[in-house]
Amino acid sequence: MAAITITNDGLNLLRDAMKGANTSVIKYVALGTSNTAPTAGDHTLGAEVFRKAVTSYTNGASNGEILINMYLAPGDTVGTNIQEVGFFGGGAATSSANTGVLLAHGLYAHNPKTAVESIQFQLDITI
Repeated sequence: MAAITITNDGLNLLRDAMKGANTSVIKYVALGTSNTAPTAGDHTLGAEVFRKAVTSYTNGASNGEILINMYLAPGDTVGTNIQEVGFFGGGAATSSANTGVLLAHGLYAHNPKTAVESIQFQLDITI
């Protein structure tokens, strides 16, 4: 995956969680078909077409580091031209597209996703 952009909304989500004002859990990873460069001001993906729940959270080797993972199975979103990925959280995040707070947004060129491959998407973040 290319460089990932942490969004302003994501920073505010983490800030609010530290004062108990929001649920900050990153719950979903979304995939989209837009190749527009991410910005810190993004609220959603450019063109979200698939969303799946995070499959694991692992503490990293460094202090304050967490690895957030989503496993894309062979049967998931077959035929999709994956161009972008986003990590969503907050109390409003559901399995529906464009819900929740976009913490991180990055470009990812994989065209097209086939039925014989699996992909691991990982956000490695240190606070």
